[in-house]
Amino acid sequence: MQINKTSSKPFYEQLISGIKEDIFKGILQTDDKVPSVREMAKIHEMNPNTVSKAYKVLESQDVLVTVKGRGTYVKAINESDRDERQIQKVRTMLLDTIKEVTYLGVQENEIHDWIKQYFEKGES
Repeated sequence: MQINKTSSKPFYEQLISGIKEDIFKGILQTDDKVPSVREMAKIHEMNPNTVSKAYKVLESQDVLVTVKGRGTYVKAINESDRDERQIQKVRTMLLDTIKEVTYLGVQENEIHDWIKQYFEKGES
């Protein structure tokens, strides 16, 4: 997982996205222990409060679970547990982005190529 220190996206949001992506890709599995707040902060050279904030958000989204005295773990994810509001939010953002790039003159086939490239090569 990479944290881009020059990105306008806050570190805690990058950390949330990175953990979710690692779960999606199978790098992190159900019941895997994630690094402690201090370990993660050291790995990514960030404030422990930033990591703690990301972990709390992920816990509220039922992605992680913290067991007092043992650590933080990847929680089992069921397809039925998807947060439909969040999916709708992402869908709206995607459609807004498509409208914006279309307005800038990007052709439909180029947008399709970007999406295809992402899924074939995992590039963003």
